[in-house]
Amino acid sequence: MIKILTIFALMLLLAMPATAANVTKVEIHGVVFDTNSSTYNTTLQWDAQNFTGFWYTSGSHKSSETLKIVNQGASSLTATSRVIQQENLQYNTSRTDQKYKVFSEKSKLVEKGLDYSSTTGFTKGATGGYYARLGWFGDLYVAVNGKANKLAKLIKEQDKLEKQTLKLGTSWDLGEGYNLTVEALDTTTSPRQAWLSLSKDGKILENKVVNEGNVYAYIEKSVSGESDAPIFVTYVESIFTGGEGMSAFVQLRYTWLISQKVLEVKVGDKFGVFEVKEANENYVLLYNKDKTISFDQNTVQTLYGDLKFKVADSSTALRFYLIVEKSAPGKYEVRGGTYDNTRSSYRSLVWDAQRFPGFWYNLGSAKTSENLAVDQSASSLTNASRTIEFEKLLYNTSRTDQKYKVFSEKTLKVEKGLSYSSSTGFTKSTTGGYYARLGWFGDLYVAVNGKANKLAKLIKEQDKLEKQTLKLGTSWDLGEGYNLTVEALDTTTSPRQAWLSLSKDGKILENKVVNEGNVYAYIEKSVSGESDAPIFVTYVESIFTGGEGMSAFVQLRYTWLISQKVLEVKVGDKFGVFEVKEANENYVLLYNKEKTISLDQNTVQPLYGELKFKVADSSTALRFYPIFEQTIQAAPKVELKAASATATATTAPTTSVPSIVPTASATPSSASTSIQAATPTVQTSVAVPAKTAAENTPVKKLLGFWGFYAIIGLVATAYFVLRKKE
Repeated sequence: MIKILTIFALMLLLAMPATAANVTKVEIHGVVFDTNSSTYNTTLQWDAQNFTGFWYTSGSHKSSETLKIVNQGASSLTATSRVIQQENLQYNTSRTDQKYKVFSEKSKLVEKGLDYSSTTGFTKGATGGYYARLGWFGDLYVAVNGKANKLAKLIKEQDKLEKQTLKLGTSWDLGEGYNLTVEALDTTTSPRQAWLSLSKDGKILENKVVNEGNVYAYIEKSVSGESDAPIFVTYVESIFTGGEGMSAFVQLRYTWLISQKVLEVKVGDKFGVFEVKEANENYVLLYNKDKTISFDQNTVQTLYGDLKFKVADSSTALRFYLIVEKSAPGKYEVRGGTYDNTRSSYRSLVWDAQRFPGFWYNLGSAKTSENLAVDQSASSLTNASRTIEFEKLLYNTSRTDQKYKVFSEKTLKVEKGLSYSSSTGFTKSTTGGYYARLGWFGDLYVAVNGKANKLAKLIKEQDKLEKQTLKLGTSWDLGEGYNLTVEALDTTTSPRQAWLSLSKDGKILENKVVNEGNVYAYIEKSVSGESDAPIFVTYVESIFTGGEGMSAFVQLRYTWLISQKVLEVKVGDKFGVFEVKEANENYVLLYNKEKTISLDQNTVQPLYGELKFKVADSSTALRFYPIFEQTIQAAPKVELKAASATATATTAPTTSVPSIVPTASATPSSASTSIQAATPTVQTSVAVPAKTAAENTPVKKLLGFWGFYAIIGLVATAYFVLRKKE
């Protein structure tokens, strides 16, 4: 019987697909406002440089969004005065010029495109090389016909090096129901010709014969009150055959497509806390006309969509910053402030957690630890000089102090915890209320026993309001193989007592009897050369029964757990382009000892892990910034097959056929139906086993510990008897 169950369990494990760690939410924050900081106590305006959640393009150094607090100074915002008054929060976005790629790369104009100059602005004629775009609460939009108050999503824009090769008779799914089909190709004419048809949701919008080397633009006659608006643009670079008797192909570049679902912004429209104050072809201005913004302690204040203010859990300081929270599947770029050698205000070569939100920062305590710096003069980095020399790229992280929550909330110390003061630093004794933590390439780590060069992942840390209630006999899965089991509870003693056992990967690490109102800490004797290191901490807040004859429960708070997989950082260790120069209990310093960093135009240069430099596509300026790339995976899809699917032939509508005759018939691809998997059942935090006969029998009081030991002995005896019979 036991062998069969073991084999079945192994089969289940083998059947489970291996999945990579998945990010479920990406938070991008701006520079903080902090009344207790001499540097950040005047931050009342955010743009794309100090809040990288706003739209920005490094290639042309264009951005369009600002959010600012007006008509009240920084002195009006304090720990006791936490309100932005009505009409004092303003969001503004304005149109910016952008060349179509077919114009910037091939000098080809687009039918009904715009012209632009810095003196006259946008003008519309028969053809033009420009369109207008802008940010709208962090997302990129196209201003239809250059009108900033008429916004359309940019569905597709090929990179300048990107190519799309289509075989005769095939279609290109452009997104949002748009398809481009190659109806016919003629390689015998000069120039060669392609018959293309653009459709949306199966309905043909236009058939067009386009010569090789020409631009095809589809012009919508009327879009949101705008006449003759370019919707789709592509460039027919080449038409060719694979060889004698083989099919023909067309190669398309610089393709551009916008949505016809246009957001027309009008005065008086409401968007979250905002109302539109002004809306015209140049810009849109919104303000909090009827609503105040309250910065209540430890809250998140939604402004509109993903844009929010996050407020620190501090009663002694008003500390907040702007954030965007992304939860939809996709790839997100968390970027730092830009270095731009052509602008004096953008020549900083130092990034901390304020200038680069990819680094770890704790809003509650205003603590941060990471710093990336280029130790060269700005004059040495230009469009003609694009190299960070050996030993000039420095990454530093240092330990910071943090109170255990059980200490900050209950003033209870932790066995083998640290003590801390700003004058003497960290000291270790019998008990202490602190531990040390730091950022390591954007992730939070705990410094084991306060040593910055010995890093352990923080597996679990309960929020101060969080509680975990466990029933007698159940376990709490803490993560990374750790489980805490309630072996017994005694409500007859004073104080009441809980017998808890902590295990890892099924092996018991420790049994402990803990009084109600006390702290339980598991101390590992040796971890990466550190003796007596706290690994697990929890606080037994209460022990109670559900009523007469019912089971007992224990409630735990301020739980804290770190991994025993310790990263010990030593001098000479290598991490990507970095090598460790110094590593001690206070800090770790890395540098590019043996590798130069080339900031070539339009490249992404990996540094370590997800940390990279992104370099603008500009030959006249050197612009770059650090980024972290984070991906939110889409939910898995389940492919369904119909029980008996019968294909039904449909007759295509008759259309007027251009002079080109297709040399082959198009074969439609077979469609597959897919649905998103149902949301998995969420297991509750307390696993409740089936009731035994003993549990169903009413009792006057709970068994003491010795009674519980007796039951364990009986169960063990029964197990060996059954095993012998088997």
